[in-house]
Amino acid sequence: MLKISPIRVNNFGMKPSKNKAASIFLLLFFLFRSASYSQSQQNEISKSEFDRVLYSHSHFSFTISPYIVNKAKAIPLSGSYHLNSIYMYGFEGGTDYHSRFSRTTSAIIGFHGGLAARNYKLFISKNDFTPNLQYDFIANGALTREYDFYICIPLLYEKRWFTKNNNYWDAFGGINVRFYPAPKENVVDQTEIYQDANGNQSVILELDYALGNNNIPWLNYNIGGGYTMLLSNNNFLCFNLVANFSNTKLVNGTYTINVDGKPESTGTYSANLSYVGLSFSYILTGANKRMRKFYESRLK
Repeated sequence: MLKISPIRVNNFGMKPSKNKAASIFLLLFFLFRSASYSQSQQNEISKSEFDRVLYSHSHFSFTISPYIVNKAKAIPLSGSYHLNSIYMYGFEGGTDYHSRFSRTTSAIIGFHGGLAARNYKLFISKNDFTPNLQYDFIANGALTREYDFYICIPLLYEKRWFTKNNNYWDAFGGINVRFYPAPKENVVDQTEIYQDANGNQSVILELDYALGNNNIPWLNYNIGGGYTMLLSNNNFLCFNLVANFSNTKLVNGTYTINVDGKPESTGTYSANLSYVGLSFSYILTGANKRMRKFYESRLK
């Protein structure tokens, strides 16, 4: 019978003198393999195989979109004083699901939340008051700014035109189901008050409007397009220009302007919160995991 004498080793099953060198070698090997895995996989498979892996599944993305909001509409009905407004800004963000029909087409459904600003402006000369005021009356558009929060579900169709390295130009369009979470018949009453030379206070502007759509979702429309790059980790980074159009008035009301000794001025005030802005999306493809399985299956 052959007798084998035991050899004392450390916890890793190798002699202590070789343990440190082996650990460093394994660490460098895994770091190098992790850094170059995606590129080496693409080199090992054909372009058609890589495209099939990249576009064989649907994708998720995260989107942020800063934008310029269409200014509120103030339409005069009577009197010599008119309410005005200026363009404001907003922000929308959320997550999207990209259902791939083919390499060049997709359906996109998302769940987003947004915050849009609106305002009003009013200028009346101090000389229009009796007695005259010390200063002109100015309702500044920045100081009268209000924010409206909404949630929405975009339903879009996307078309892609590829360049090289799986980068592509895209165009998309579709509907956007928007909802304003507010109490039913949410009525807002805003006023601007001035103090005359005698110290008396008077209401110079009264703005009354209904906010929301009686808790009923409504449709608006999105169109856009831009450029998308495939990153080294096989996820996509998208840069798009997007426009949103709505026929529904989220804000709808009237205004009244009173200056002592002058005829009353009236008008309507409304806002649909349509916008034009930029959209940035990071699309998670999961391609690296699928390529790893594909590559390992070829080695079996």
